[in-house]
Amino acid sequence: MRKLAITILALAIVCPVLAQAGAPLTGSWSTTDLGGPVPLGRYTEGWTAGGGAMLAGTTLHAASWDGATLGGMWSYSCAVEGSDAVLIDDAVIAGNGTRTWKKNFSGGTIWLSGAGPWGNGDASYSGTIISYTEYETLTYIGGNVISARTNVNAVASIDGYDTACLGFSVGNGAKVGDTTGGMMANYPALLTTSCSPTAPNGAFWNFAQMTLYIANCTVGEEPASWSSVKAMYR
Repeated sequence: MRKLAITILALAIVCPVLAQAGAPLTGSWSTTDLGGPVPLGRYTEGWTAGGGAMLAGTTLHAASWDGATLGGMWSYSCAVEGSDAVLIDDAVIAGNGTRTWKKNFSGGTIWLSGAGPWGNGDASYSGTIISYTEYETLTYIGGNVISARTNVNAVASIDGYDTACLGFSVGNGAKVGDTTGGMMANYPALLTTSCSPTAPNGAFWNFAQMTLYIANCTVGEEPASWSSVKAMYR
């Protein structure tokens, strides 16, 4: 019975802890357009009938794009706009100028390839998006929208580590089309709020000037050693 109790306790302590080569490296890396090593990205917003980019229920899906492979270095998905966007700046006069909306998203996950510059021995890293705020600016001429750009600030955790040690920002993302002009190839799938790749409507964006940073990923609980478990029953 004593051996059985020790074995059960050992399994209870050790099994929940995932084996990892080490925390991803601390640092800051930018996309190639800023002279960094990270591939640029592509991004979609998906919504169902009656939805829209500024309305609750819009769902995000982004992935790196190196000209040949989508999502080979990083990706994130399934964050959902929780409420309608809020107009925070209106500089349109006589039909000309810009308007900027603030959009807050919740939920979603992020994935990083272990082959990235942050790699430290693991094949990949995954995590949960903690906060995601987007500022979308539309430019008007003669009362018509002629362009849209987006800026993003986000924070995420990495599975196996107990701190929000991953952050990223996007500057000057540019809208390149939407489903009124048909689906676009080599872009992430349009997602519904349930993360199904079946949203019938959405918009397509190119991400530029992305910076990703990692700092102080720490493990909250270390696995107990077999000798320490035995010592508890001496």
